[in-house]
Amino acid sequence: PRKTLHVVQDRFRYGSTEPERIMEALEIALNQGNGRLTVYAQLDEGERAWQFSSQLHCAHCDISYGTPLPSSFSFNSPLGACEMCRGFGRVIGIDYGLVIPDPRRTLREGAMKPWQTASYKECQAEMERYAPAAGVRLDTPWSELSEAERDWVIGGASDWKGGRSAWKHQWYGAQRFFDWLESRAYKMHVRVLLSKYRSYTPCPTCLGARLKPEATLWRLGRDTSAIEGYPRFMPADVSWTRAQLDTLPGLGLHDLMRLPLERVRDVFDTIHFSQAMDEALHQLMDEVRTRLKFLCDVGLGYLSLDRQSRTLSGGEVQRINLTTALGTSLVNTLFVLDEPSIGLHPRDIHRIVEVMHRLRTHGNTLVVVEHDPQVMVAADRILDIGPGPGERGGQIMFDGTPAALARTDTLTGRYLSGRMHIDAPRPLPVTDSTPRLLLEGVRANNLRNVDVSIPLGRLVCLTGVSGSGKSTLIQDVLYPAMLKHMGRPTEAAGEYDALLGAEQLADIVLVDQSPIGKTARSNPASYVGAFDAIRKLFAQAPLSRERGYMPGTFSFNTGDGRCPGCGGTGFEHVEMQFLSDVYLRCPDCNGKRFRPEILEVELEHMGRSASISDVLDMTVHEATEFFKGLRDVQWALAPLADVGLEYVRL
Repeated sequence: PRKTLHVVQDRFRYGSTEPERIMEALEIALNQGNGRLTVYAQLDEGERAWQFSSQLHCAHCDISYGTPLPSSFSFNSPLGACEMCRGFGRVIGIDYGLVIPDPRRTLREGAMKPWQTASYKECQAEMERYAPAAGVRLDTPWSELSEAERDWVIGGASDWKGGRSAWKHQWYGAQRFFDWLESRAYKMHVRVLLSKYRSYTPCPTCLGARLKPEATLWRLGRDTSAIEGYPRFMPADVSWTRAQLDTLPGLGLHDLMRLPLERVRDVFDTIHFSQAMDEALHQLMDEVRTRLKFLCDVGLGYLSLDRQSRTLSGGEVQRINLTTALGTSLVNTLFVLDEPSIGLHPRDIHRIVEVMHRLRTHGNTLVVVEHDPQVMVAADRILDIGPGPGERGGQIMFDGTPAALARTDTLTGRYLSGRMHIDAPRPLPVTDSTPRLLLEGVRANNLRNVDVSIPLGRLVCLTGVSGSGKSTLIQDVLYPAMLKHMGRPTEAAGEYDALLGAEQLADIVLVDQSPIGKTARSNPASYVGAFDAIRKLFAQAPLSRERGYMPGTFSFNTGDGRCPGCGGTGFEHVEMQFLSDVYLRCPDCNGKRFRPEILEVELEHMGRSASISDVLDMTVHEATEFFKGLRDVQWALAPLADVGLEYVRL
């Protein structure tokens, strides 16, 4: 064991010793003791000792802390990232919401889903045998069992002893059952079984903070009123009580990350350092306050700093990028914005307009692609391109002020002036007998015990101001709750009480803004399934039969038909190290993706002929005309035309 050797530096009577000597003795002791010092005093009531340290070290607990670096507070750095979850904040583990999909069932009725198969029904039998002696009710719904009864089912007997050999003599619990399966995960069927009950769960070490516990101990400022109403974060392996934690001055990094940006801005506005602090620190604080102000100015004050980028809408990403541009204080710069109002409530459009006007006032030029009338009328000059989409567009129809555009006879001008408008169709009635999907007691993020009733067989629109909880309700609660009901793997749903009426639905599909397909080769033709039918048609061409070509020969993802130079992508990817990567048209196939001999096969139909590359170069409208009468291709392309994408090339 480690021992400490105390070396006496000086002895004196405190009351009769000059202060200079005391200070000199303390300084020498700290220097010789590598920053550590113990002062012993002989008092009337006995001897006392005080311990001091001039380093990042607790002299009483003998706990040393590392020197803080910027990377110590980054979950992207090995120095700061939690060692359990590697900085992701989540780990893949057994989700007992999937293990027990229906809490209304009793244990005897099969609440534990994995044990209802022929392979593991003995686990169900053993649980029923040991449960009465442990006082666990087998005929009570899982949701009504006590916490102790649930712990017994999942964790096993409290006096568990031994390993696998003790399974026949004591109840081992569901967790040990899954641990045993993990040890046999080298078998394919076991891995398949485990995948059904795994999902992402909060990291048990950092509780989602993504940082090492040491990083969460540092505090900034002293005012804790900003987190009123928000639970304080407490690291998992720090044995402080909540009352002790609340007495700590200031906010930890994770406390700040969980607050809405508006509250974070208030926190930094109340933090004031003394004039003795480094001037660079004051400049840093000014920079932080400026960026927080910009984020709030563009209507993002409801977001928290720890919001994952994959959960942001396209409009929120645009506005964050706009804030980055504002923070750089650029002048004489051309900004190109692609529909920055996407996802923004009409109430908040003026915020984005004010930001764009501010950029313009600073001497910049903004070119905005936009359909929102509020942004269009705020422009100094407007260009209207038309008259139609795709091949029917490409002409400048108007160039002037928004007021002049409203007086013109262009399609945009007629709608902007109100001379043309779209009448909504008459909605189907919703009555008391209409079947419904009920979601009760939702308490995720800023949703406060919300009950939602969605009529089935109807077009239901969910609206509200930006940040009111729409995405949280649908994407974070309803969608994973439905997947969980259907027994499909998913992330843990937000907190809610009950989901009723889900058995009336056969499936659920989430249509979001994620890219189509899983590879860079994906295109509209392959995504909607039209390319499968097209390849089969090319495989039936006379030249294909003569050469023995199959449908797979006309695939640019696999097979021998694709260009060997670019692998079927049509371009070469050149890495430029410190510059942006460059994509060059493939010199072997000239961007056509296929070998020359494959391009010799042409499909003749409706008096026209086209190679596989020619077909991919067609628009949806052109392909619909070319493949007229061929049902499989027509049916696959029809949805693209129905939603106004007839101008998109296959």
